[in-house]
Amino acid sequence: MELSKILPQYVELVALVYHEGSNVSRLFHLHAASVKTFRRVADLPPDPHQAWEKLIPLQQRLAAADKVGEVVDGFREDFGCSLDDLHTMFGNPAWKRAPQHGGPRWAAITKAVIDLGKAIEKGDDAAVERLLGEIPAMRHNTGSVEHSLQQLKARPK
Repeated sequence: MELSKILPQYVELVALVYHEGSNVSRLFHLHAASVKTFRRVADLPPDPHQAWEKLIPLQQRLAAADKVGEVVDGFREDFGCSLDDLHTMFGNPAWKRAPQHGGPRWAAITKAVIDLGKAIEKGDDAAVERLLGEIPAMRHNTGSVEHSLQQLKARPK
């Protein structure tokens, strides 16, 4: 698979994980997530479209990356936490107290995005193709990944 076509899709999926990560503020008052680690993610605007708009310049910059590592590093530098940090945070049982956000389904989505990055790095075309087919269909608290991306990319009227 051609890297110049795959990386922008990967960037968009990573952006979606960080976008959902902005809900981490719901765990702060429960002392279930580190403010120090996740403050910059939690600082994304509460309005989903405004938060997505704020992520667009970073996505545009990183879509031109040559390697998965550049993408991962770019998001980590901007937000102060990694995909692995987000995966762990989404796995926190405290999400049961905020059932419309985060939680185990987002942990699974984040893990699949991490796996996609690893498959891209290894040049494992079969795994990349499989994950690019599976991730959009993955369900979370309010729908599928594909539906969330469609909603976020649609301009609010």
